[in-house]
Amino acid sequence: MSYSRQTYDTAKSKLDAMRQQAIRENEERRSAFVAINPEYAELDREIAQTSIRLTRVMLSGQKDITETIAQIRDSNLEMQQRQLDILRANGCPDDFLQPKFHCAKCLDTGYIDGKMCTCFKDILQKTAYEELNKSTPLELCSFRSFSIDFYPDKAENSNLSPRQIMDKVKKNCWDYANNFSMNSANLMFQGGVGLGKTHLSLAIAGKVISKGYGVIYGSAQNFFNNIEAEHFGRGDDKQYTLNLLKSCDLLILDDLGTEFITQFTTAALYDIINTRILTRRPTIISTNFNIDGLKKKYDDRITSRLSGNYVRYQFVGSDVRITLKVKKKLNEN
Repeated sequence: MSYSRQTYDTAKSKLDAMRQQAIRENEERRSAFVAINPEYAELDREIAQTSIRLTRVMLSGQKDITETIAQIRDSNLEMQQRQLDILRANGCPDDFLQPKFHCAKCLDTGYIDGKMCTCFKDILQKTAYEELNKSTPLELCSFRSFSIDFYPDKAENSNLSPRQIMDKVKKNCWDYANNFSMNSANLMFQGGVGLGKTHLSLAIAGKVISKGYGVIYGSAQNFFNNIEAEHFGRGDDKQYTLNLLKSCDLLILDDLGTEFITQFTTAALYDIINTRILTRRPTIISTNFNIDGLKKKYDDRITSRLSGNYVRYQFVGSDVRITLKVKKKLNEN
């Protein structure tokens, strides 16, 4: 996957900082060690001198330098062994004075033989997710802060009250988040405004992120604005956002149906939904519309996939935000 220059530079800065931290910590560790073991530092200097001696012998023009080189090599090995003995005598592992890089394969450089290391790919992906999610108030919405007390406790059109229905929805969402895997189902949250769809979506996102998965959350309008701007812009990567939405572990698409719908956005939506179904990547969609309402906005290719591949939860009750405002005024009075 390709990334924007900003994402690449940010990720590279993170990787460079990790490498520099490992080097700095090792220098501090070495300084403390040689302060109480000065012989180790002297051996370091002598080993460095053997390299200079070897270079001089190689450039001396002597006909037979085999024996001299062997002597230098043996001396070097003896000094290295003495350094190991000093480390072990102090109860330290053999690599105690080597930098402790986060990635042992690339030593936190990000590349192995000119090819990008998997650790750098992971940092790039996480950075891209963070940039898309930076305006998402994950910390404000949790399962704990989702209260069913604001939903009516009297049944109207069913045997269950809105409070009972939403209590069940909350528990199902908690189970979904707690047991999330790449085999998890696709979900669709349907219902009017202010019924908690966004809150539970963000609660799931926070829990899934804490489990180490890559989650992207955002409104359909914002995503399609980005996709359209990149497609018709002059940037290097005209499918940056689209590719991220198709490849992340969990995509949460909020307020579907409220975006400005064009032939282009409809094609992009189908591409996202269909690709994620085919690659078995879970998606959560929230919308104010029921299936019939969505059929008036999108063609059968989209609505058939939403109907057949998503577990639907109906959010019921009164606008929680209005209920909270009323309760606040009553408390003030």
